[in-house]
Amino acid sequence: MIANFLNSSSFSFPYTNFTFPGQHTEEKILFVTRESPKMLYLRILGTFFAVLILFLSGLYAIELINSFISLPVYLSSQLILFLTLFSIGVFIIAAWWFFTIWKKSIFIITTRRLTKIIYTSPWNKYHLSLNLDKIVDGGAYKKGLLQPLLGLGYFVARSSAGNIKNFKIVNIDFAEDLHNYVTKLLFTFNTNKQQLDSFRPFIPYMKGEDRRRFAPEYYKTKKPETPQV
Repeated sequence: MIANFLNSSSFSFPYTNFTFPGQHTEEKILFVTRESPKMLYLRILGTFFAVLILFLSGLYAIELINSFISLPVYLSSQLILFLTLFSIGVFIIAAWWFFTIWKKSIFIITTRRLTKIIYTSPWNKYHLSLNLDKIVDGGAYKKGLLQPLLGLGYFVARSSAGNIKNFKIVNIDFAEDLHNYVTKLLFTFNTNKQQLDSFRPFIPYMKGEDRRRFAPEYYKTKKPETPQV
C-alpha cells in the first residue's frame, strides 16, 4: 500500500512506499525532509514557559483578590482548579498545533522539480513547486543568532520563473550540503537527463564515500517495479 508523506512520522530513501500529492508516475523522489525537529522542540518549550507564566500570573491574581476580598475556600479552590485545567488545555492544544503543522509540512526534491507543501494551520496549506529548468542558481546561509547556535540554515533556489522569485527550505541541519547536491543535480539535468534515472539520492548523514557507493549499488540490485499511477 502506498502511503502519503504527510501522514508519516519518518521516511528515508528509496521512498518506494510513499507518494505526495501531484507526483507524476515517472517522477523519482531523491530527497524528502521537514524543518528540523529542533525548531519544533523550541516552540513547544516556549509554549510551556508561556503557559507557566500564565498559570503563575493567575495564581498571583487569585491571591491578590483574596487579600482584598476574603473568598470562600471552596471558591478559591475552584478558581485554582479551573486555572490549572485551563493552562493544561492551552498547552496541549498549542503543542498539538505546532506538531501537526511540523509533521504535515514537507520539502521534496525529485528528478523534475523542487516542491514543498507548507501548512499554516492544521487545515490550511499551500503547495509550491519549481521545475529544475527554471532554477537559475542557489545558495545556503544562516540567519540571525539562533540558526548558527543550533546548526541550522536556509537553502534557497533562485528562479527565472516570474511568479516564483526564491524557493526556500528553512531551518534544516544540512543546508550547505543540500546546496552542493542541488548544484550537481542541475548540472546533470542540463547536460545529460538520461543519467537522472540513476542519480544518487541525497542522504545527509551518510559520509561522502559511502554516499557515492550507495546509489549505484541500490540501482544495480533494485528489481523493476510496476509503475504507480
